[in-house]
Amino acid sequence: MSRVLKLLASHERFRKNVLNLIPSENVLSPAAKRALASDLAGRYAFKPEFYGGTRFSHEIWSIAEALGCEVFQSDFCSVSPLSGHIALMMALDVCVGRGGKIASPPPHTDGYPGLAGDKIPDVMNIETITLPYDDEEHRVITEEALEQIRREKPKAVVLGASIILFSQPVKEISEETHSYGGVVIFDASHVLGLIAGKAYPNPLKEGADIMLGSTHKSFFGPQGGIILSNDEKIMKSFDTKMLHRFVDNLHFNRIAALAVALEEVKRYGMVYASRVVENAKVLARELEGRGVGVFKSRDGRYTETHQVYWPQPPEQGAKVRDRLEEGGIVVDMGVRFGTNEVTRLGMGVKQMTKVAELVKTALDGHVKEAKQEVKNLLKRFNKVKYTI
Repeated sequence: MSRVLKLLASHERFRKNVLNLIPSENVLSPAAKRALASDLAGRYAFKPEFYGGTRFSHEIWSIAEALGCEVFQSDFCSVSPLSGHIALMMALDVCVGRGGKIASPPPHTDGYPGLAGDKIPDVMNIETITLPYDDEEHRVITEEALEQIRREKPKAVVLGASIILFSQPVKEISEETHSYGGVVIFDASHVLGLIAGKAYPNPLKEGADIMLGSTHKSFFGPQGGIILSNDEKIMKSFDTKMLHRFVDNLHFNRIAALAVALEEVKRYGMVYASRVVENAKVLARELEGRGVGVFKSRDGRYTETHQVYWPQPPEQGAKVRDRLEEGGIVVDMGVRFGTNEVTRLGMGVKQMTKVAELVKTALDGHVKEAKQEVKNLLKRFNKVKYTI
């Protein structure tokens, strides 16, 4: 066996014995994995077509985009982007262009780091301004944001965030931005699965022009991207500008796996999404009850999404991450706890009490005990649910 295959086997064994609470990850169903490992992994297809032998690829492509429209209640869908990051770049290229101005939540705190001045804006020569933001409450300050938009008139306002605990003022910001011809883009990467399951407000229904994101966080598809809109002109621009500008090979195994996941979400998404949010609320309450200082708003709310947030400076966050991994629990150095993957494995509110207990046990230094208890828990919850 090659070294790479040995490492892959080791990775699989490791993942079967740890509790994954990273909110930006999820687990694929066997059906989606089957699609991802199919012959499509090495094939091309274009519009208009250049290659032969693509009739099945095109049918899968069409099905995926039709399912995207149905699940997200949009008029148009593109599954062309290879990631949420690329989807955002495509949207900015179409709606803002070189030298344009955008506004977004602060990328160095809750917002998307890719919108920091030296990242996408530097590559695309875009000017950025930061929306007024309450760092303690983790929300856009609506009235101040509206005044800033009124004054600055950015070509696009990008909403969504990496730390996203509550809904955002999409309706109010859309009305103000549209008043002078601007565009609202909602990066739904983290909450895409919750939107699909109607557990989080659909930005397109609240006035956003574009909803986009990655397809592997609260949404349980393969790693990749998606763009949705009710604006035909915008979506035709994506088709015109996509090929050989942002994408060459669309990775049709990914699109097939995404189509499978969309079928699963169409059937089970509402049950899954509601349980994800319910689990997050219970996990937050149970963690707080054990002395873990998770975020709670002034009005007493922990979260309305899949995320539970325990604010930590980077150095301390890394220590928390490493200590929990010793105990068989995987988190990021944020520290953001996500309930999306454990919910997909069938865990409910009773198990969230146990998860909180295991987190506390590991944090207290009893890592061997925690690790064994994690293994015992995963013996009962080791199969993917909400799948066709």
